[in-house]
Amino acid sequence: MIEYFKYATSGAFTLSSVPYSGFVNVRDGVAYTGKTFTESSRVLESTDTFFANSVLSKLEFDRTTTDIIESNILTRPIISPRSVVDQSFIDTNLGILNKNNLNLYALNITSRNDLLNFKNSAKNGNAYFLGLSSGKNDIRNDDTKLAKDNLFPIQIDPFSFIDKVQGINVLDDTIDSTLFVYNDETYFYFTTTPTSSHTFSGSFVKNSSLVPITPEEDTGETLFKGGTRFTYDNSTDILYSLSAGSSQTDINLYDNSFINPCGKLKLVDKVVVEDDIVDETVKIGNNLLGYRYREPRDPADDRRFVGEEIVDTIVISIRNKYSNKLINTIRVTDDEEIVAFDIRDSDDSILILTQPSQVPPEISEKDTSGEGVFYLYQLDVEKISDVGPELNPKCLFRHRPTYEFTAVEEDDIDIFFSQNDSNIFIINDRGFITTRFISNPEEVSGFADPESLQYLPDMYFDNTGERFNLIEKKFNSNVLRSNYFNYINYIIAKNETDLFFLLHNIGRIYLFKESNLLYQNFVPLDLKNLYEKVTSCESSLGASLNSEIQNIIKDTVNIFLSLSLIPAPTNSSGIPVLRDYITYKGLDINFRDIEFHENEAVDYNVVSRVINELFDLQHQILTSIVGETDLIENTEDDFFGEIVVGTAEFEELDTDSGSPDY
Repeated sequence: MIEYFKYATSGAFTLSSVPYSGFVNVRDGVAYTGKTFTESSRVLESTDTFFANSVLSKLEFDRTTTDIIESNILTRPIISPRSVVDQSFIDTNLGILNKNNLNLYALNITSRNDLLNFKNSAKNGNAYFLGLSSGKNDIRNDDTKLAKDNLFPIQIDPFSFIDKVQGINVLDDTIDSTLFVYNDETYFYFTTTPTSSHTFSGSFVKNSSLVPITPEEDTGETLFKGGTRFTYDNSTDILYSLSAGSSQTDINLYDNSFINPCGKLKLVDKVVVEDDIVDETVKIGNNLLGYRYREPRDPADDRRFVGEEIVDTIVISIRNKYSNKLINTIRVTDDEEIVAFDIRDSDDSILILTQPSQVPPEISEKDTSGEGVFYLYQLDVEKISDVGPELNPKCLFRHRPTYEFTAVEEDDIDIFFSQNDSNIFIINDRGFITTRFISNPEEVSGFADPESLQYLPDMYFDNTGERFNLIEKKFNSNVLRSNYFNYINYIIAKNETDLFFLLHNIGRIYLFKESNLLYQNFVPLDLKNLYEKVTSCESSLGASLNSEIQNIIKDTVNIFLSLSLIPAPTNSSGIPVLRDYITYKGLDINFRDIEFHENEAVDYNVVSRVINELFDLQHQILTSIVGETDLIENTEDDFFGEIVVGTAEFEELDTDSGSPDY
């Protein structure tokens, strides 16, 4: 089963009456601790806020610049002359209206646009980066302190230039790396280059340094061979190290628990794979292990020829990670190619990225960037199968930013699940790193912004008033790869309480600890959801309906009045994102129409007026948030007759001092 989990801050849920911060997963409408349900999961109590109830309803905060489909947000209540006003009628329609309110609320919680919000983190906060402004080619200063804060952009040299701090000059040659973070916020950072491997220790506590470690001081032997690829298994604390040979790939399994007390890893197993693994990379889930490999075509298959070349098909092998037994092989149609995939460590969900050879016109017309598209599939571990058009893949538009950037492996395309939200994944598209929503992957939710990462602004000899011999910046600093975005790796790790982010670029390693909500909210996170389902006897249905309607109205209006700003699409560095803001429009509604009055007969016209007016209020709020939309038609309006009610009492709503003007 594909899990649903979110990272919640204090105020949304309580654990044994104590405010709870951490991961929340939901099963059958009940919230539990952790990213997935286990025997050790504990029940959480909702504080009846909109945020908590949105999580309990498994809503996704997945708004991007993609057009919003109104029918996905608002559902018209089910009212017809054939309806009977009973408890079922009340539960159904007020439940619909409450769900509409939850959806309206969720539209105003969006993902952060910055992959790392480094620039705007507090001066004394939990963010800093490692880098040096002087090296073997610099004779003007003697910078030997690796830790740098986020106060202003500074000149940084590539790690390969550094000779003043031992052991870090190899970091620019990294081809793969992995990170372990412990409860005291110390970490071990494993890297591998084409010729060797290296281990570093450090801490996420601000202003800490980076210390190279030699596992075998006497022999100088390193843990891994050069060219090794890493995969870390969170569930078993096992590090998988892959080394490719001429005819096979060796997968070494190391017990990470030995690294902290002993300063080294313990080899516990070795698996030999004879398949031609693409990129020498494996993905590890909870119970699964998978890799892409080239499957030779059947000699009788004429489709294997492209010109004069024989083309092998790239497929995915899914195996049991404990026994290495083959579970399934995932293939794709000839019109697509598997370019990347990932397996989530909490639930073995499989995310697959394919590149189509031909794109339908209705999709290509929406590709304003001209960079092409990917298709995205998500498979449940219980339903592993081949992928293709019959599974209705989601479309993902590719983008290239206007700022200068590159990557160590410029042709790399990879995806990996986010560790902090079940609906987020990260894609590395040839060095451009973005976050996307699985439920809505078309457009970017966040990306690495050079300005946020405190890179130097463009500075040329003829457009600056500063004297180059009197400032820390070097002449032509901007041409150094350490002073513009050069991606090596992006890692999300966790300990028992917090999430940790490491972004490794040429000359810079950004370290960021995050214990807060990973969204930006335009409505209060503690906004109370007043609606509560009430069960009444037949003789008091009217009073119950009036009371519950009043709470629905309050919820709807509170969402609207609590909006600080409304996120709006804009173009940032050539990328369409929700980074602009607008103010909301007023409402045009008479609150006296959303009441049952004492002098009114209980008939179809009265009941339909009240509920339809409330729905119209929700529609107006949606229009204020996303712009003009077409009002959902009431397909039952063509029917005539009388609504059937039992003995019902209707009381006038308490509107306090009347109906305010909005």
